[in-house]
Amino acid sequence: MRNRALAADVVLTLVAIAVPTAAVASGIVGPIRAVLGGFLLLFLPGYALTTLVFPATETVSAEEGSQSPMAGTDGPRRASLPLLERLALGFGLSIALVPVFAWGLSSVNADIAFETTSILGVSAATAVIGTLSGAVRRFRVPSESRYVIPFGGLRSLRSMWATSNVDRALNVALTLSIVVAAVVVTAGIVAPNEGESFTQVAILTENDDGDLVAGNYPERIAPGGSAEMVLQVENYEQQATTYTVVVQLQRVDDDGRVVEQAELNQFSQTLADRQTWQATHVVQPTFEGENLRIAYLVYKGDAPAQASLDSAYRSVTLWTDVTPTPVEETEETNDE
Repeated sequence: MRNRALAADVVLTLVAIAVPTAAVASGIVGPIRAVLGGFLLLFLPGYALTTLVFPATETVSAEEGSQSPMAGTDGPRRASLPLLERLALGFGLSIALVPVFAWGLSSVNADIAFETTSILGVSAATAVIGTLSGAVRRFRVPSESRYVIPFGGLRSLRSMWATSNVDRALNVALTLSIVVAAVVVTAGIVAPNEGESFTQVAILTENDDGDLVAGNYPERIAPGGSAEMVLQVENYEQQATTYTVVVQLQRVDDDGRVVEQAELNQFSQTLADRQTWQATHVVQPTFEGENLRIAYLVYKGDAPAQASLDSAYRSVTLWTDVTPTPVEETEETNDE
């Protein structure tokens, strides 16, 4: 019977993890996203870990009348960690894990460290691992001492109010602190907001293995020559956005002023939210010089007649020389 209860416990917990994960992954927005995402982020990982750390119950005789002011008892046995304390610990552990998740993601890829879906994905994975690991550990505990979800816990929760005024005040304070913290963290991390809207731009080139990398930029382009580049634009504006890109070759003086410029290319594309665009194109300089700047000016919508770094919504630049190939390098190439 206790094995069935454990199986039901595990299945119920996994379903509780799967439902908000699927809802958030589907792109649902609004209060439903905040509630489901907050439950996944702020409670489930910590609760799953409590089943791993506290897999057993302890025996308390009914004659002793021992009751926890936090959860109470309803019979001769109760969880070694009282129900409300277990719930509070699950919440506290989950909150403590959020910066750990963000730090771990930033170690892998700084661009996704604070993305809602990334943090929720790690939270879900942690909850699943904790639930399954906790189930294994609980299964090894004698059935009479094994912790399972107290399906009759409503009476236990109700009994926490049948205590002294001091205990009742502490219980109310704990409950309110959990609710307030949940609302604040959920609003700041789970629910989308305008502060999370941005566009990411990068210049890429193809390496010897055929992979696109943010490097290996040409240090020199021969007059009349060209170089192939890839401009990558990622839309995180939370809505479909049309981008116009202006590519300029600029000569800059020692004070940083543009003294000569020429438009090399212009292209546009409409991207859905979270869509990535890789625009392969050829850069062919139209004048010569050293330390020339190739500027990619990205605009939302149409570009102005006089495009510049100051007016661009996003921009990225690289430096190159447009000069003839030195004689020494030509001779070395011929020798090879």
